[in-house]
Amino acid sequence: MKLWHLAAGAVLALINAPAAADPLPMDAPVTIGNVETVCTGIGSSKDDPRWAAYPIRVEFSNGGAQYLSGAHVKLTDKLGATLAEFDCGGAWVLFKLPKGTYAVTATINGMDLPAHSARFEPPQTGQRRVVLQFTNAQPNQ
Repeated sequence: MKLWHLAAGAVLALINAPAAADPLPMDAPVTIGNVETVCTGIGSSKDDPRWAAYPIRVEFSNGGAQYLSGAHVKLTDKLGATLAEFDCGGAWVLFKLPKGTYAVTATINGMDLPAHSARFEPPQTGQRRVVLQFTNAQPNQ
């Protein structure tokens, strides 16, 4: 009987465990819930004219203002509810979001750096840059 309880507990723990973040494909729009996002910012693909249609561009950089790639990203609404969580191999994440207040938090995979966060609202027109600068990451690393 104890074995059955242990097995049932293990199954419940797996069901209630938070899902691991999936990596996004590079340069391909993906919809997560009601948020359209793109992982990009590497090479000439960052110049794709389609990216101008995304009102939010989150950039990851080091202390020398050089792009960093390979971020674990979490997007939340103003109440702190997670809207999207994923890994991005690029240096930019683009978002199409409804009007509102949001926060983005990121860590750089493989680097022992604290998470960085920023709050933002999508602009009525144009594109807003949200820069998460990991100043403890040394330039040219």
